[in-house]
Amino acid sequence: MSPIEQALAPLARALKPLLGRLSLDQASNQASARQLMAEVLGTFGLVLFCAGSAHVNWWSGGQLGALGVGLVNGLGVAVMIFAFWAISGAHLNPAVSFGLWLSGKLPGRKLAPYVVAQLVGALIASSTMHGLFRNHTGEGESWLGANFSDGPLIQAFGTEIVITFFLVYAILLMAERGRNATVFAIAVGFYVAAAVTMAGGVSGASMNPARAFGPAAIAWFWDNHWIYWVAPGLGALFASIFFAALRDRNGSEGQ
Repeated sequence: MSPIEQALAPLARALKPLLGRLSLDQASNQASARQLMAEVLGTFGLVLFCAGSAHVNWWSGGQLGALGVGLVNGLGVAVMIFAFWAISGAHLNPAVSFGLWLSGKLPGRKLAPYVVAQLVGALIASSTMHGLFRNHTGEGESWLGANFSDGPLIQAFGTEIVITFFLVYAILLMAERGRNATVFAIAVGFYVAAAVTMAGGVSGASMNPARAFGPAAIAWFWDNHWIYWVAPGLGALFASIFFAALRDRNGSEGQ
């Protein structure tokens, strides 16, 4: 046992009976604190890199560029998946958790706690960014990389559905085939980099309600925020439907 674990052991023993007596939601009781903490930390890192790169690119007058922002997003996501995949599955995204639940790969009792943990991580990351960037003046101080679209709403809405669809479908496929953390991290990281580079200027390329929610809440920037919940949710739903259909057909063909 490490020195930190030894120091925390008395606190854990003291809190265990207390927590057992609290009438908490059954889903929260079932999801382990270790998994939820991994989702908080992983989503914190994801939002810090993804929203942070968008904010820094805007603040610096485009020094990162579309490709630079895409690469930072992809590398940040890849590192977070590699770090936390073995603990919680590294969902880091309510749309991913929703898709995994629809496909029977995440117990229903864990869905709400996972989503709450992801939103908490996003809020902490955005608060951290606000502290880091507080010396920047003007709109850039409060924007914090929140997602928005300057074009038609239907364009941003459709883009978010499509790019989230392929993200969730790829994750479902890799989960079904039992891929390891390295494969997950590289594949999802490359995809996120490509999607953000291509669609960042259209919709912000969120694909993730938590990534959209954190900056919006701290910056209080809610312009068309509903898009970044509804569209990723629909993308995850469609991915789950197509995944189930293709999985059933492949299974029957293989018999």
